[in-house]
Amino acid sequence: MTIYVCGVTPYDSGHMGHAFTFSMFDVLVRFLEANGARVRYVQNITDVDDPLFERARRDGIDWRELAERETKVHIRDMTVLGWRPPDFMPRVSDEVKPIVAAASKLHAKGYAYMTDALYFDTSKYRGYGRLSHRTRRSMVRKLREEGLLGKVGPHAKRDLLDFPLWRPSGPGEPAWASKLGEGRPGWHIECSVMSMRYLGAQIDVHGGGRDLEFSHHESERAQSETLTGKAPFARAWVHTGMVRYEGRKMSKSLGNLVKVSQALQRAPAAAVRLYLVSHRYGHDWDFDWGGLARASRLVERLRKLLADDARASRATKSKTPPGRALMAQFKRALEDDMDTPRAVRVLRAALRQSDAAAVRAMLAVLVGTASLT
Repeated sequence: MTIYVCGVTPYDSGHMGHAFTFSMFDVLVRFLEANGARVRYVQNITDVDDPLFERARRDGIDWRELAERETKVHIRDMTVLGWRPPDFMPRVSDEVKPIVAAASKLHAKGYAYMTDALYFDTSKYRGYGRLSHRTRRSMVRKLREEGLLGKVGPHAKRDLLDFPLWRPSGPGEPAWASKLGEGRPGWHIECSVMSMRYLGAQIDVHGGGRDLEFSHHESERAQSETLTGKAPFARAWVHTGMVRYEGRKMSKSLGNLVKVSQALQRAPAAAVRLYLVSHRYGHDWDFDWGGLARASRLVERLRKLLADDARASRATKSKTPPGRALMAQFKRALEDDMDTPRAVRVLRAALRQSDAAAVRAMLAVLVGTASLT
């Protein structure tokens, strides 16, 4: 099983929206592996991208220093939250050579054109927009909202939906010498190349936040299938919902972040994870401190049950296997489009029945190695 998840752009420390996405994919990976699947899991670090450079300029810091610092914060946060680390975490800045090769191949095949940058010609890919189920008008509106629309002209894009594969670098931005001219990669080609390099031309699952469905994943799909001639690029696309706080989507640009470190000051790591996975992966939801407090109380009850069971097991030198009916219910919940809220309800049932072995097995999937204390 091959899984690629779009990772962070490391320009601000991780927030609960990020933690939700990566915790959900951690549950998926752990559940697959617990049931005998061999998983090859890749999550990238987008350390060559406009938001990172803008933040570095604002703060008067070298972009590499900022990226390194915030990547460490991300890995630290997710380690505390008990993730099973990805098998590979490639950084864009280390993958420029294969990115140039892929962009050059698209150019040579006639799917890209050079003006002020090298652009992918979306008119050459039938079905652009089908992944995100958007009309042309909707796609143009989304690009405008995100500041990615650009301009059409003789020295620019031919069409508003076309996107850069390779572009000139701005002041203070990194630049690499290449046969395409000095510059840096466009955003979308980065993930296509890293996914194909580490997982092959076709993958089983490609995921990320739902805000990436268009334009990022739509464009990845187009250029990847054009590059390889193989479809589908991803057999399944999995998108997590947006986390809101105080009525608005939690985001760096809005400044309404709840950071993982803040949540960990109020609750054990396992409680943070359980609170996150008590929501459906594809649904938007509102972060609430009261919900985190309730998860903390649940974790304390789970911790006490496991501690009592450990003492009893040492005294009797025996272990009781998990209840088969409970484990079957847990498995059915996660097989049903990864219904983690239902899985948490089964965990509560195991707690009520004092089935410590079942609780332990379920927590291994839902919270990984996150601490109960």
